[in-house]
Amino acid sequence: MATAAAELVKAAKAKTIERPVSQWDLAWARLRRHKLAMFGLVSLTLISLACILAPIIAPYDYEEINLNSSYLPFFSPGDAGRPMHILGTDKLGRDIFSRLLYAGRISLSVALVVTLLSLMIGTLIGAISGAAGGVVDTVLMRFTDLMLTLPQLPLLLILSSSLRQFVQLQEFIGSNLSVVIIIFVLVVFGWMGDARLVRGSVLSLRSQDFIEATLALGASTTRIVFRHLIPNSLAPIIVAGTLAFGGVIIAESALSFLGFGVMPPVPTWGNMLNEARNSPLEYLFVQALSPGFMIFVTVLSINFIGDGLRDALDPRLAI
Repeated sequence: MATAAAELVKAAKAKTIERPVSQWDLAWARLRRHKLAMFGLVSLTLISLACILAPIIAPYDYEEINLNSSYLPFFSPGDAGRPMHILGTDKLGRDIFSRLLYAGRISLSVALVVTLLSLMIGTLIGAISGAAGGVVDTVLMRFTDLMLTLPQLPLLLILSSSLRQFVQLQEFIGSNLSVVIIIFVLVVFGWMGDARLVRGSVLSLRSQDFIEATLALGASTTRIVFRHLIPNSLAPIIVAGTLAFGGVIIAESALSFLGFGVMPPVPTWGNMLNEARNSPLEYLFVQALSPGFMIFVTVLSINFIGDGLRDALDPRLAI
């Protein structure tokens, strides 16, 4: 009897209850199998870490000028035993590699802040529109449609230029005024797609049984929106935000290249391309290659991650 009881106890201990697999566990498992997405994730992580650690990695300060060392080619030795200019120097003798790392801090930070703010505004407007319906839905969506019909690039240029002329905050913000302006301008024209996406997701969720049950239990509309509708819409929101991140980098670089974005001496990949435009012909390729390559690799990595997330978060796919 004792032996039989001991065997039963042993069998019970050996029997394990597996933890339920969540949607995010399945998504991570699918994402790990997506080779391009993992390549993009590794590349973006390395670029971000290099930019974050720019004060440690960069051999020179991004504002350090040496007119005696202007337009140096790749792997040029520094003066008096100083570190090598890995990517050469620009017309003012500033080290391109150091400026590239510091520029990445600004470009990536601007893209991250703009993407998060646009997602927050778009998600809030879309969720309220889809949950409220009626007149509220009509007004919010017609305003969104109006914003979508506006020619964005000309208005971005006009708004950025106008703010730079009329906003008198230079003494409070210092040289980062242009960074604040470009963030504001890009957010103004960056939330509409997210709003329409979230609204569509909320409309499909609103008729689900669990929402009807929550309403029957007396839950308020605010609780339903923030505790049920928005959390269950996170998958498309995450994918849209990831893909929008790369678009913001392109938009900021384009505005800075045209002279309407972040202004020197604050470096970004876009205004580094703008400065390279005035280089002598024999140095043009060297000056433009580095920031152009960083924009290309970063945006490509983000698009790979977004494509992988889109596949990983699709509930119709089997693991």
